[in-house]
Amino acid sequence: MSFNNNEIMIKVENVTKEYKIYRKPIHKILINLAPKLYESKVSNFKALNNISLEIPKGSTVGIVGRNGSGKSTLLQIITGTLNPTHGNVKINGR
Repeated sequence: MSFNNNEIMIKVENVTKEYKIYRKPIHKILINLAPKLYESKVSNFKALNNISLEIPKGSTVGIVGRNGSGKSTLLQIITGTLNPTHGNVKINGR
């Protein structure tokens, strides 16, 4: 079933959220001072990887998944309290 853009209330396009994981707290500072020297002390963690969805007007949606699967991260990105690393979120309404 196809929806007009006016009927889509929430559109999430190719959203990815990455976090940097540092071995020690001091590495967060040192990576900015000498990136080449400390790049091995940092790893990336993808909380969300290329998520896309459309929610039409009047729909009720549930997000279900295991602990650590990115449910809260996705909701924070949709509400605007967290920015995605890549991708777009469009909200048509409030």
